[in-house]
Amino acid sequence: MTSPATDGPPASSNAFARVRDDRVCWLLETHPVTAAMLVGSGWFPSKNKALKRLRRLVARRKVRLVGTVCRKAGRPEHVYCRWRVKPDQLLHEVLLTELCFRLDAGHILRGPHATNPRYRPDAELAINGRTYYLELDRGTMSYAQIAGRFRKYEGCEHFVLWVCSSEERAEGMRRRAQAIRATALFTTFVEASASPHGDVWRDYQGSRAALPREGINPGQ
Repeated sequence: MTSPATDGPPASSNAFARVRDDRVCWLLETHPVTAAMLVGSGWFPSKNKALKRLRRLVARRKVRLVGTVCRKAGRPEHVYCRWRVKPDQLLHEVLLTELCFRLDAGHILRGPHATNPRYRPDAELAINGRTYYLELDRGTMSYAQIAGRFRKYEGCEHFVLWVCSSEERAEGMRRRAQAIRATALFTTFVEASASPHGDVWRDYQGSRAALPREGINPGQ
C-alpha cells in the first residue's frame, strides 16, 4: 500500500489534508486499522497526528471508532473503520488488515456483503485477474469445525490461502485437507507477514509455492 503523500502540496496545507482524508475514508471502507498501522504505511508522520485526524473524522461521522485491541505488549489501540465489526472478531479483522497491507494485489474485498456469498472467505483477492480466497485461522476452531469449513470449499475453482496461527496448526490443517487438496495452500501468520509472495505456501503434498504479484509474470 502506497502513501498518499508522494506528490502534491506540503503536509500542512488544507488541500493535502482533504485529499488525505478522502484516502483514509477510502481505505477504511475496506480495512479496520489502528493509528499505528497508518503510520507504519507512511500515511502519517506520527501516531499522534494520525490519532488527531482519525478523531476528527469520527467527529464528522465519516469513520467509526469500532473498539480496541491489544496486538502486542503495551497499551490497547483504538480501531477505526467505516463498517461495523463484531467485538469478538475485532482482533481477527485487524490481523487480517496487517496481512492485506503486505499483499501486492489488484484489489482486495472484505467486509459484509463484499466477498463471495457462497464461500464467505475472510478476504477475496484479485492478482493478475485471478481470484484467491484468504482465510485467517487463529487456532480457536476445533479440527472438526475446520473440516466443516473445508467442506464449504469443495468444488471451488480458486486457490484458498489458509494463514494459520502456528507451524503445528498449519501442518494439522494441511494433513486434513484432502477434500480440497487441489486448491488449498497453507502457511503461518509469521511467514505470511514477513513474505507473502515468497515460497511460504505449502500444498496438501507439502510442496512449496509462491504467490504471484500484481503485474509480474501474469501469464504464469
